[in-house]
Amino acid sequence: MTFAFNVMLLKYVILNTDISSASGIGVLLSIIVITFIITFTSFSFLALISPVILKTFLIVVTILNSAAIHFMGNYQVVLDRTMIGNILNTQKSESIELISKDLVFTILILGLGVSCIVLIFKISRIDRRVIIRNMFIAFTSSVIFLYANASSWLWIDKHASVLGGKILPWSYIINTARHFSSINKTTNGQKPLANGHFLDNNKTVVVLVIGETARSANFSLYGYSKLTNPKLEKESNLLILKNTKSCTTYTTGSLKCILSPNEASVNEESLPTYLTRHGVDVQWRTNNWGEPPIKVSKYINANELSSDCEGKGCKLDEVLLTNLIDAIRSSEKQKVFVILHTKGSHGPSYYSRYTQDFNQFTPVCRDEEISKCSPEELINAYDNTLLYADHFLSTLIGELKSLSDASTAMIYISDHGESLGEYGLYLHGTPYAFAPDYQKDIPFLLWASDAFLAYKQINISDISQAPEHSQFNIFHTVMGAFGLSAPIYDRERDILQNAPSENE
Repeated sequence: MTFAFNVMLLKYVILNTDISSASGIGVLLSIIVITFIITFTSFSFLALISPVILKTFLIVVTILNSAAIHFMGNYQVVLDRTMIGNILNTQKSESIELISKDLVFTILILGLGVSCIVLIFKISRIDRRVIIRNMFIAFTSSVIFLYANASSWLWIDKHASVLGGKILPWSYIINTARHFSSINKTTNGQKPLANGHFLDNNKTVVVLVIGETARSANFSLYGYSKLTNPKLEKESNLLILKNTKSCTTYTTGSLKCILSPNEASVNEESLPTYLTRHGVDVQWRTNNWGEPPIKVSKYINANELSSDCEGKGCKLDEVLLTNLIDAIRSSEKQKVFVILHTKGSHGPSYYSRYTQDFNQFTPVCRDEEISKCSPEELINAYDNTLLYADHFLSTLIGELKSLSDASTAMIYISDHGESLGEYGLYLHGTPYAFAPDYQKDIPFLLWASDAFLAYKQINISDISQAPEHSQFNIFHTVMGAFGLSAPIYDRERDILQNAPSENE
């Protein structure tokens, strides 16, 4: 278990130390000893309880380890708590996309094959005194060695977050427990934010589109060489916010930030709940998952919209636009807030995130083992998803323009970025401290109708951008758009307040 199932752990140590030096060898030996003593001690405790329990546990973790090795080797996955959250919250349809021939082969040979060997061993009797003695000897010897090799502790402490996500099977066991201990599916107990009041009763509609896995590096709006935003580039009244970073590299964490006013309030009342409490008609439409506990006027899953959807995109994000304008028009409230949580560019099956009409960049990667695709094929498939997102947003803007009796605005921001093979990394979810900018730099767009800009007495071209932006800008920009005044409102984070009034 220490060596065969921790190849990726040991490989990481070798690649990040000078293994030819005494200090590098000391670090490697320390990691081996730590892995061994944790594993040996834990297995010994199980043996003290029952050899049958130990045997069952070994079989289960052997199979799980084989699957973990496959993803760690092919996608450079680190099984920390956030990654476990991603795995456990992944929809069935997305999980199926990750099944490949290599995964099945690895589980059959390394998982079930080794499990069969464990299964055939017969345990005739168990001497608990011997087990306790061996545990004491192993633990004492390991502590003495690690103390004598204390010079390696600094390196281990520096890389602890990555090491903890690579040691098998304890990475996914411990972090699964940590994940479930942090889950709160209701808004009960959430600290409410301070009450506010509306400064006007103007009919206002704001649509927040939460993108998935879109990175700004591949948006032509941000200077990318390929035309991935042909329709949005033709839109007037479009503000392109620069230098925007996600607060995490995974969906659930980033959604908390998008819906929170600041870093200190990510576990308090979220934006949809706050607005609902203030009488806003809040409608959440989702083709994704991972939102924090919320209270809204209406929560609609994509499956509930599919029966009324028409067109080629009904199995994709376009389903979220089904009867959207009718739903807005039928609202009796003066303030309407709609959140569209898209599936966007979620990998690894990028080719399945757009209709054939948007298969413009070719050849494309059609293998779930994306590390096997050429860089050109992989990037082409990903870029096609952005073409489709461009079409989705442009269609939405066109529909909002039809609401002539209201001030309308659309905000688009991605939850996080994506790695497409740079530095040997794929997908997302890399611990933030080690994640490349490709997983952090995200697009942030705002479109507003002429009526909205006239009522606010601002001009898009006059808005002075901040040096950098974050997902926390969303909360305050939405509040400002609705004219909601409250102690939590931060004018400096409202991007629309950085433009001089036409009266100034």
